[in-house]
Amino acid sequence: MKKIFAVTCIALSAITAFSLCSCAVEGLNSQISGGNSGGSGGGTQTEYSSLRATYSKFNTTASLVVTDNFNLQENNDKLRSLSDEVKAYLNQLENSLSTSVSTSCISRFNAAEAGETIEIDSLTYEVLSLAIDCYELTGGYYNPAVYYSVDLYGFTPRFNEYTGYADISTRMPYDRVVNVGNTKYVTRGTEPDEYYVAIFRDLASHFGEIQIGQNEDSYYVIKPQYTVQGLEGEEYSLALDLGGIGKGYAVDKVNAMMSEYGFEYGYFEFGRSSYAIKGSRDQSTNGQWNMSISDPYTMGYSSFASIMLSSVCLSTSGDYEKAYSVGDTTYCHIINPMTGMPIQTRVASCTVIGRTAAQDDAITTAISAMGKERAVEFINDNLTDMKVVIMMRNADGTCTDIITNCAGELTVLSGAIINTVEDGKIVL
Repeated sequence: MKKIFAVTCIALSAITAFSLCSCAVEGLNSQISGGNSGGSGGGTQTEYSSLRATYSKFNTTASLVVTDNFNLQENNDKLRSLSDEVKAYLNQLENSLSTSVSTSCISRFNAAEAGETIEIDSLTYEVLSLAIDCYELTGGYYNPAVYYSVDLYGFTPRFNEYTGYADISTRMPYDRVVNVGNTKYVTRGTEPDEYYVAIFRDLASHFGEIQIGQNEDSYYVIKPQYTVQGLEGEEYSLALDLGGIGKGYAVDKVNAMMSEYGFEYGYFEFGRSSYAIKGSRDQSTNGQWNMSISDPYTMGYSSFASIMLSSVCLSTSGDYEKAYSVGDTTYCHIINPMTGMPIQTRVASCTVIGRTAAQDDAITTAISAMGKERAVEFINDNLTDMKVVIMMRNADGTCTDIITNCAGELTVLSGAIINTVEDGKIVL
C-alpha cells in the first residue's frame, strides 16, 4: 500500500497534516493528468486509475483526486467538467472571502467604518453565518475577528514566510522595524507592544455584536460600533479573516459536487489540513483510506498515529505548521482569542473527524486555544458524535501524550494514549 502523494510524499511530509494511503496515484501536475494504477475489485488493474487536479487559492493549494475507469471517455469528460466547476467555485470563494483581494466582501467589511452596513454576496453570508454558529458553539474560542492579532504577530500574507519580513511600504503603527543593510523592513522578529496585544484582544471580543441579514434579493452585514485607539491616535474597528473556515466550506461544497458527478472514490483537500474523503478502491482496506497524523515533534516528517476512514470530513490544526521563535518563545499562527497572543496551551496537534469540514476547521482551532482540561470538557459536552485526536507538547518540546475519544480505532505509532473512555467520554 503506497502513499497517495506518490512521488512528492517525501517533500510534502514536513507540511502535510494527513497522509492518505491507498492505491498509488500518478500525475501530480497542475493540470489533470493520468495514472495507470488503481485499486482492485470490480475491474482489472488497468481499468481504474486516479487523476489529480490542483488549484492555488488563499495562498495555499487544493487538490482534487478521483479514482474511476478513465478508459471511458465519458468519465474523462465528467472529470474535466467537475474540475472546471471546482476552479470556478474556488475563484468565487477567493473573490468573496480573501483579505488579499481588495474588492472582496471581507476586505470591504474590514475597510468600512464602525457601525456601517455592508452589502455582501450569498457565499459570504453563508460562511459568516457558519462562523457565528461556531463562535457560539466554542464559547468564543473560535473567533475570526482576531485579524489584527494575526497581523501583529506576523502571520498575514504580507510577511515573508521564511525571512519574517514585510515590505516597509506596508508598515502599520503597531509594526516593528529592522534595518537589513541599507534597507528597512517590517519584522516579526521582536516582541510586539503589549498595549496593541491588549487592544486587539479587546476588539476581537466584540465579534458577537456583528449583525447579518437579508432582503428579498441581497445580503448585508452590520459592523459593530465598537472601536479601539492605538498609541498614535489611530482608530481600529473590527476586522475579519474567514480564510480558515472558508477553506473547510469549500471542501464541503466540492465534496457535494463530486457526488453530483457520480464519483464515489477519491478525496478533496484544501491547504493539506481540511479533507473530504470518499471511498477507496483498495479492497485490501475494505474501501477505506489509511490516514496518518503527522508528529508535531518531527515537524511532520513522521506520524504518531493512523486511522482507517472513508466517507467523512476531517480537519487538523497544529502549532508546528507556521511558527517562529523570538528568544526562548515559539509563536505559531493559531491565536488564542482570550489572550490575543499565539497559543501557549501545549496542544501541539488536534484532529477532528466528522460533521462538516467547515465545522471541523473551526473546532480544531478552538480546541488548540482551549488547552487540555477545557478542551476535554468541551469534547465531552459537544463532540460525542465526532472522533477527536489531540497530541500534547511537553515542557521540553517533545510530544508523547495523546488524548482521544476513539482509542479503539486509532493505531498509535509514537507516544501513548493517556486517557480512558467511559460512555463515549474522555476521562483523564
